Amino acid sequence: MTTRRVCLAALSGIAVMAAAAKARNTLGEVLKVGPKPKLIKGTPDKVDFGHGLLVPMSNDAFHALWEGDDRWISYGHGFGHNAAAAMGQAEEAAVGTMKLYLLTLAFAPDRLMRVDGGGWRLKSGKIADLVKGDIKLPGRPVMPTTDAMTGMVGGRHANTGSSTSTPDADASPSAASGEETVHATTGWLIWKHEVSLDDVRRNAVLLGN
Repeated sequence: MTTRRVCLAALSGIAVMAAAAKARNTLGEVLKVGPKPKLIKGTPDKVDFGHGLLVPMSNDAFHALWEGDDRWISYGHGFGHNAAAAMGQAEEAAVGTMKLYLLTLAFAPDRLMRVDGGGWRLKSGKIADLVKGDIKLPGRPVMPTTDAMTGMVGGRHANTGSSTSTPDADASPSAASGEETVHATTGWLIWKHEVSLDDVRRNAVLLGN
């Protein structure tokens, strides 16, 4: 059992280091095309990415697609028994959010409304109004973070990590109270020169909308 735990911890560490390396490369990309992201204190605090993007550090960030003049950004949560599992869920959720909102913006933009800071959010607040489907997308993590928590649930935090998940759902209570769980969050960045709304319309596979 001890050997297995050591192996799992090592694999987790390798995965997290790989994610951190990707994030460092992304920061290099971001700095080449604009100002360094900076924190603006307030209620809530916000991250100013430049390029028309001012993203709140609150749950509002996770339920929107953020559009700057040259980029798309979405966010996701993840929970797991180790950092690698949690970050994997967070990336999956962020990519799922990106897909659903880009599909909706491309095929049913009237269902979305602009919010301060460069965001797009559902007018109705009803997840059923998101256009369901799939599309292959590039992308890379932005400012991924993890932290250990005690008494949190160990199941998946749904966010919009897939076409069938629900942004406002809580994670399922699969861990015993008091058990340590890792919480992860990450942004997901796509440059507009890589994916335009025309690309989405051409390449998307829609599911019965």
